[in-house]
Amino acid sequence: MALRVLQAVAAVAVLCRFPVTLTRAGDRSEGTPGQSYVAAVYEHRVILNPEPHVPLSRAAALKHMMSNLDVYEEQAARAAEQGAQIIVFPEDGLQGFNFSRLSISAYLETIPDPQSEDWNPCTQTDRHTHTEVLQRLSCMARRHRLYLVANMADLQPCCQTSHPTCPPDGRWQFNTDVVFRRDGSLAARYHKHNLYFENAFDAPPTLEVVTFDTPFAGRFGVFTCFDILFHDPTVRLLEQGVRQMVYPTAWMNQLPLLSAVQFQRAFSLGANTTLLAANIRADSLGMTGSGIFTPGTAIYHHARAGQPEEGRLLVLRIPVLDTAWLGTEMRAKGQAGGETAKGEGEAGGEGEAGGETARGEGEAGGKTARGEGEAGGEGEAGGETARREGEAGGQTARRKGEAGGETARREGEAGGQTARREGEAGGETARGEGEAGGQTARGEGEAGGQTARGEAGGQTARGEGEAGGETARGEGEAGGETARGEAGGQTAYTRSPKPLSGQREGNSGFCLQESQHCQEDSLSTSPPAFSPSSPFPFTSSMMYDPFSFLLLSGSEGQLTVCDGPFCCRLQYRRSPQGGNAELYALGAFSGTHTVNGRYNVQVCALVRCLGSEVSSCGQEVEEAESRVDFLLEGKFGTRHVYPSLLGSGMVLEQPDQVKTTTDGRVAMEHSGMTVGLVTACLYGRVYDQD
Repeated sequence: MALRVLQAVAAVAVLCRFPVTLTRAGDRSEGTPGQSYVAAVYEHRVILNPEPHVPLSRAAALKHMMSNLDVYEEQAARAAEQGAQIIVFPEDGLQGFNFSRLSISAYLETIPDPQSEDWNPCTQTDRHTHTEVLQRLSCMARRHRLYLVANMADLQPCCQTSHPTCPPDGRWQFNTDVVFRRDGSLAARYHKHNLYFENAFDAPPTLEVVTFDTPFAGRFGVFTCFDILFHDPTVRLLEQGVRQMVYPTAWMNQLPLLSAVQFQRAFSLGANTTLLAANIRADSLGMTGSGIFTPGTAIYHHARAGQPEEGRLLVLRIPVLDTAWLGTEMRAKGQAGGETAKGEGEAGGEGEAGGETARGEGEAGGKTARGEGEAGGEGEAGGETARREGEAGGQTARRKGEAGGETARREGEAGGQTARREGEAGGETARGEGEAGGQTARGEGEAGGQTARGEAGGQTARGEGEAGGETARGEGEAGGETARGEAGGQTAYTRSPKPLSGQREGNSGFCLQESQHCQEDSLSTSPPAFSPSSPFPFTSSMMYDPFSFLLLSGSEGQLTVCDGPFCCRLQYRRSPQGGNAELYALGAFSGTHTVNGRYNVQVCALVRCLGSEVSSCGQEVEEAESRVDFLLEGKFGTRHVYPSLLGSGMVLEQPDQVKTTTDGRVAMEHSGMTVGLVTACLYGRVYDQD
């Protein structure tokens, strides 16, 4: 579990999908048609043990876990019906939380290391004893032909003479993720590295960097909950070139900077990765917020106050980001002799019913057999699958992936111009290039049966949201056009990002388009001098850290606030709605966070204050009415900066621009918000200062 809050957070349900543009305006086509897969995550309302500190018999513990596994079974079946190829369940989803080391004993199973032995718990039930949960999960994966990710409690015997860190009771107890292949065999086991007040579990004696391979999307990395804030194992996976992550979590929301979906999306954008995030639903603990996030599209769920406390399944078709796998696929398709067998059925022919895509991959001898069926514009049944594929305006999206850590390149050209995003960990470079100006990217979202449609080069991206007045959102470019569909009074839409105006080469700063306060001098690396008429900085606690703040004054302006040598700059225009004079402040903090975890951060944040007093700036806020156009910029001492933009009612907005420079500057620009602004944040993690 991570990020304790003092009180449960009010919430609202949101289902969203949106293409996201980084570095320059323009579509980022992820792969080519066929290079995608269907992922599912399940936000689980865990059935809890009412007395977690009281030890149970094994039979009683199994009965408890089987009640949660029954729910998993239902959701795995639903996901499979919608064409899912992988499903992720949350952390602590089988037993719950707040156990002691002793009281969790009956919930433990000894999980073999799949690197040391091949084992299928479903078909080889006699090999290991007391593995009923492993067997149930294995058979679930096998029955529904899914890669399945779950979290459970692991027991590993140890001896203090050979392992000095072995606990006095002679065993390690680990918070553990397990991954099963679609035949039920155990593919991966990961012991959570960064525990969060988990008295029942031990931190593993050595760091584990765990990956697993799939036939439909290549390689995935595994980490859990609080791990997302730390270098190990998360950044190590990125340094190995892993760009697809499964993420079981039991995350307690904490505004204004670290609510679950807010940081899940920020991590996906900042690390340029896919994140399959499954959270717990527990209102009393402020737990909700799950999603499927890629750099180019997403679907997420955050429950609203008063909603029935129940689970939520999310399903989405997303692009493959494993460049080595993509390169292997492309080479295999190019080989003569028929090593690649392809069967494709269009709707009304050989396609699967309901628009699902059935894939069978991996023949002996390295051959690949693929069967694909499409109906209804590649939409998935069940309504929560979106697909964004293809080319726009005659542009070509190229995916070239070489094995062995070589450079992955993605290039798209329009008018001969090239835009680059660089900065893969470990010296690798991921380049996403695409220009606006004739480029059309559209996302489709259905909510309550209504559809917002967009096409890219004649390809249709479709998504279907949930009924009940929830919101499905798709944002992107559509040749300057806007497509809208109503969903219970709310809007599913696409929107065109605006180009970054006033951008200059070298070490110059950035300017907000048409701002009267735009200055061309670069962001200062030292605190500015304040004139008597200037607003003065003040200190207020945000996320338990002493942020330096400046208030926004008037409808338009420019501010710079510093915490020591670390400075943040803001250009803004705001439009209060209904005469509401809400208080906003720009905050900066550089230092070590020490409450409920210890880690070093550099943060630039524009936040709505809770009240009319400056002391309320930095407190938890979920609602806002003021629409703010802004350019937020900081010069960071780390390249690990995670951008987020949170709107009223826990709505994730799409930044028009996020740009980085080689000297550490990061700038995020946005205008035309659909709801009031709650938080705009550049969250930098300085891992080497932890």
